[in-house]
Amino acid sequence: MGDTQINLIKKDVSSMGQFSRVEEGLRIASLWSLAGLFVVGLMIGSAYFYLRVQTERIQAKRLTIAKEINTQSAKEGLLLSLKERVGIANKALDAAKPWGRVFSVLSDIAYEEAFSTVSIDETGRVSTGLELASIDETVDVVTNIMALAGERALRTPQMLSFALRDDGQVQLTVSFYPIF
Repeated sequence: MGDTQINLIKKDVSSMGQFSRVEEGLRIASLWSLAGLFVVGLMIGSAYFYLRVQTERIQAKRLTIAKEINTQSAKEGLLLSLKERVGIANKALDAAKPWGRVFSVLSDIAYEEAFSTVSIDETGRVSTGLELASIDETVDVVTNIMALAGERALRTPQMLSFALRDDGQVQLTVSFYPIF
């Protein structure tokens, strides 16, 4: 029993050509399907990569804008603070009196060396202590104060104290309200 082969499938020549054409068609269809699947996979991968890059770029831009907003809000806070402080300073300057003019009034009252004390209280009254060499200088000071009151450089002058020492020197304390 050597070389005998038994073929149980009948060969039908007429149907064999038809199967081979179907088989060929299926093979071509499977290759086209595989190629299509590959192209679709490349397109999906490319779209994913593109969207990923765009998302990262947008995230980076968002972070940059957030930092810029924080910086701008800090600057805006400083600007508002400065505006508020400038407003307060302007109110203080508007309410401030030009106290420098008081010194010119004092120089009109007596010479600089005669003044021993100068003070201004919360009501704006100026009190000054003078040490004068004689009664004549005291009369000149009082005359100057009365003249300045007449010129409306000061108002309500008062002599608070007057002391004549043994050596002829005079200690005089006067007060007045300067007119600004």
